[in-house]
Amino acid sequence: MNEAEMQKIADEQAVRRVLDEYCLRLEVNPFEEWMDLFTDDTVYEVYRQTLRGREEVAAMLSQAPHGIHVPGATRIDLQGDTAETIQSYLFIPTSNDRWNAGWYQRTLVRTGQGWKIAHTKVKFGRYGELAPDAKAHQLPFPISFG
Repeated sequence: MNEAEMQKIADEQAVRRVLDEYCLRLEVNPFEEWMDLFTDDTVYEVYRQTLRGREEVAAMLSQAPHGIHVPGATRIDLQGDTAETIQSYLFIPTSNDRWNAGWYQRTLVRTGQGWKIAHTKVKFGRYGELAPDAKAHQLPFPISFG
């Protein structure tokens, strides 16, 4: 395996780590640590709104319901210092019973601090209500294992 192939594998693994942390940090870490995954000038498109910069993203998404984010299949297209990704997801809230599923389309860029999310577009594919025998339980966030 040559150096370019090894770098591509290392970059893909680093990008996957950021995508995994995206879901876990929302559930397990303080919100500010989730925001560390984004560039300062990040763009986040959700609910027909375009949020520009970390401050706008934090102002809106810090108010989002807590829940379990289940990441799905991921496609990563590396192009030098940029990665275009698409990842399916399922979100089950703990504050109500309205789940949703869809796709995260993201652009990540290599920075001096590692790979960061520069652009996110959320495409909702499905909404629903949990069945009466599968109601979500109220959990404190961030989740603690201690």
